[in-house]
Amino acid sequence: MRPHPVPRTVAAVASVFAVSLAALPLPDVASGKEPKPRKSIATAKVLSGNTAPAPLKPVDPYGPLPVPVRPVNIIPLSPAEQLGKNLLFDTTLSNPRGYACATCHIPATGFTGPSSAVNEGLGPVPGVVAGRFGRRKPQAINYAAFSPTGPVFNADLQVWLGGNFWDGRAPDLAGQARMPFLDPNEMNNPAIGPLPPHSGGYSSLVAHNVRFGPFFRLFEDVFGPAALLLATDAEVYTMVTRAIAAYESSAEVNPFSSRYDASQFGVPPANGYRLSPSEANGLALFFGRAQCFQCHSSATLVPVLNATGGKNTFTMYCYANIGVPKNQNNPFYHQTSAQADPLGYNPLGASFIDFGLGANPNPAPSGGLFMHRVPGDIPQFRGLFKAPSLRNVDKRPSASFVKSYMHNGVFKSLQDVVHFYNKRNIAVDALGNESAFDLRTGPPAGSTPLFPPPEVLDNVQNVAGVTPENAGDDVATNGQVGNLSLSDDEEADVVSFLKILTDGYTRPNPIDAP
Repeated sequence: MRPHPVPRTVAAVASVFAVSLAALPLPDVASGKEPKPRKSIATAKVLSGNTAPAPLKPVDPYGPLPVPVRPVNIIPLSPAEQLGKNLLFDTTLSNPRGYACATCHIPATGFTGPSSAVNEGLGPVPGVVAGRFGRRKPQAINYAAFSPTGPVFNADLQVWLGGNFWDGRAPDLAGQARMPFLDPNEMNNPAIGPLPPHSGGYSSLVAHNVRFGPFFRLFEDVFGPAALLLATDAEVYTMVTRAIAAYESSAEVNPFSSRYDASQFGVPPANGYRLSPSEANGLALFFGRAQCFQCHSSATLVPVLNATGGKNTFTMYCYANIGVPKNQNNPFYHQTSAQADPLGYNPLGASFIDFGLGANPNPAPSGGLFMHRVPGDIPQFRGLFKAPSLRNVDKRPSASFVKSYMHNGVFKSLQDVVHFYNKRNIAVDALGNESAFDLRTGPPAGSTPLFPPPEVLDNVQNVAGVTPENAGDDVATNGQVGNLSLSDDEEADVVSFLKILTDGYTRPNPIDAP
């Protein structure tokens, strides 16, 4: 995507979460593993799908996920933020009990998938009910607080941005928090009202467990005396989601405390860290020939900069199809039993296609639709996924921990990701000679693509595979992905730069810090 302004003031959106939730009245509530090296050409041929994928591993060894340990506060939290943190780690709010929101979003991995084995073997994570998996990997929640309410369409630049989840099906953080509790493949609480719960769906079981949980007093501190006693189940559920949103908007989740922030390139500039030559070259490439900034920088977005005090969130919160291939080990393809999972099974099996924004069943805040009756039936939205923040993209609890990347977890290292961006449109012949090709027509005879084809070919960025120097203005020839002409060393430099975006190098440096 070309850089573009956000069509609404994010500062105003983010400020909703900065105020005490006590000021948000509710009806009838009283006031008051080491990363693997980049694949060789021989290995890439296997990845390209020219050999049969390995059989899917049995699902039982992958679940359930471990109980998340709530870490000590690294900064003082407001009552609303503390309540949200407590609820995020509460394992009594799933059905059966045992999963919390933080089960799939742990701080040690940048608030995403907690299991190295699951990340490496699958990508999507197991839900609380044995044998059930979501269709995508957990999206990181850090820095999502600065995403505009959306998805919203920018008519001048013809792009969609904002909202939450990979497919934008929630307008904001509180809307996002409504859904995992009710998802049969995640926390599995029985739902009342719309599913997905764009606005009205809720769970009386969650409300019941909260009422009889340990945070009664904290609810009163935030929402007023006897709040849980006087509120309806739907209102209690909304309290829960608002509190979680407050914590996800806090400086503990969005600390801006990386080596990048401690360097001369931080805001404000600092001298706490000096970039290595590789990291400095990676930064130059990121904002130059590697084209990363096109979707993964907020440096030109004035409303976002206003909301962050000038700090870069390393995403534009926009939607694009970069031609990600299918993850053949996604367990969702095997989740076909309506008897075992009546509300969350996959009737299409291995034929399932994830259309991203084009599978979003909820209308945009403006009322526009992303699908009519079935996913993908509006061509312009097929295959678009939200660009995540690259902050904490390499955060891991140990050097040997394996993370998964892209919405479906198909790649297992940053080296693979950068190599994909660089050479998605490249094929190689028997002598090792490389050639670029248009994904719509396929590689030259006798050549093998380095990567499998896109899961969704519609709307692929730079599907023609032109270089940045020869880029056109349209999506098909914009030069942003697939044929960047980076050397192996330059790929490694971009990876080096991405690694310095991991928080925790300094104490939190929130947006209101001088």
